[in-house]
Amino acid sequence: MEQSKLTVDVIEALNLPPYPSLSDLVVAVEKKYGKSLVFEEGSADSLGEGVTGHWIDTPDHGIVRYLRGAKAWSVHVVLHEVSHILLGHKGKPLDGLIAGSFFSGIGKRNGVSWMCRAVDVPLDEAEAAAENLAFGLAQVLHATPAKEATKAERVFGL
Repeated sequence: MEQSKLTVDVIEALNLPPYPSLSDLVVAVEKKYGKSLVFEEGSADSLGEGVTGHWIDTPDHGIVRYLRGAKAWSVHVVLHEVSHILLGHKGKPLDGLIAGSFFSGIGKRNGVSWMCRAVDVPLDEAEAAAENLAFGLAQVLHATPAKEATKAERVFGL
């Protein structure tokens, strides 16, 4: 998958170490975000039908909720949500987005002011950009150092 210039620029701006871990990435995202992140496993009931993850911005931290699945899939959902953070997507005020719903009740109890869904750019465009960045971040996380072939591997063409 070819990375967009935006994806390349965002990844470079993170200043990640060579062969970073997910923890390294989270630290870099928190630094750019200016707040700590809390990761919570969600359920189909708490996330909503057909939703695999979401990011909620509170005044002092961000919450990334994800639907549990195979490890690689769950990590990808988290990468997609942190991509929205890195891309600077903004949401509507919580009450204006989902007035009277489950989330507005949580927001009022927990000080949540924004349920972050990109509304500053068209939804399809925002989701495509977040997905592209999530794949780019996954490539960085799953990269492995090139290893030199052993003598036996060279001799036997392995």
